Amino acid sequence: MTIEENWAALVPRLEADLRARAAADPSGIDDDAWGAAALLLRAYGRVLHRTQQGLRTEEVDDLVQDALVKLQSLRTLQRLKAAGSPAGYVAVMLRNAAMDLLRKRQRGVEVTLSDELAAPHTQEAELMAPERSEQLRRALLSLSPEERNVLRMRFWRGLSIALIAEASDATYSATAVRLFRILRKLRERLDRDVDNFVSH
Repeated sequence: MTIEENWAALVPRLEADLRARAAADPSGIDDDAWGAAALLLRAYGRVLHRTQQGLRTEEVDDLVQDALVKLQSLRTLQRLKAAGSPAGYVAVMLRNAAMDLLRKRQRGVEVTLSDELAAPHTQEAELMAPERSEQLRRALLSLSPEERNVLRMRFWRGLSIALIAEASDATYSATAVRLFRILRKLRERLDRDVDNFVSH
């Protein structure tokens, strides 16, 4: 099977999996599809690493992870189907992300959390900050200790997915899939908290 055929067969499975998860239908969940997507993305990542001078391994891992998270959107999957060449669409998506990263570095622009925190705050934002912190705390506590540990390794310690996989004695694909599931779970919990806060 060619890479194009792999993506063409994989996209409907990913779409069906997302719909099954949205409908809370465990019989329709397809973990293997996400593992296959992670493997294909990692193959693209290796090509990027060889062809794009200056990309570090951990940056390529981040780009692959970001692409995997983007695939969690039905809209992105529909674009893949409409593109005519899902493999080409994914390759361009990763290449463009790599070029953006290299351009930012070249201009000396680093997007950091401190930049976000330094943004001007309105009085309303200051009043909401304690509530948001509490929502994040509750959302993090809703995760299992193992899930919190994966987040801690990735975002607090800054480990690459490959290093987390090694530390967890798991494959890269399984670790990447696990990480984006944890992030999706966290996002869903935060969205629910925000909806509940707004409705009260």
